[in-house]
Amino acid sequence: MIKTPQLQKSYTVLRAEKDIRLRIDLLEAQSSFIAKMLTRAISEHDEAVFAEYAKRLAVFRGRIEELLWVLGEKNTIGAAAAAAAAAAAGQSVLDMRVTSKNNNDNDVTVSVREIIEKLRRGELRMDELSADTQTMVRKGALEMKNSSHT
Repeated sequence: MIKTPQLQKSYTVLRAEKDIRLRIDLLEAQSSFIAKMLTRAISEHDEAVFAEYAKRLAVFRGRIEELLWVLGEKNTIGAAAAAAAAAAAGQSVLDMRVTSKNNNDNDVTVSVREIIEKLRRGELRMDELSADTQTMVRKGALEMKNSSHT
């Protein structure tokens, strides 16, 4: 009987991990594009398009969270974990404070709701926000959508 060396097995695991990370990167890029389209729909007050993109964004974020769980990184501290902690504590994601830059490039803390309003008015663009803040804004936009339908 011929035994397969352990090196081959670990190489397969590393390759699978690399494939999962590449898939996560692809999904995050697609999520970013959908978020930009979502902000456009918000600024144009197009409820039908907003609802469609919000659904797509939720699906993509769910897939990313599943892949992170597969990698064992689901419990890392980040915007998603902070949003989950806030939800568990009964605090709205919209009321959470995040750091943003003002016109003078100074860091200020504002609520997610205020950032969404600035996006609507065109005072701010999604790509100007950090990745964590973008995630919080996406979650806040979904929360706004869900609360308007109840």
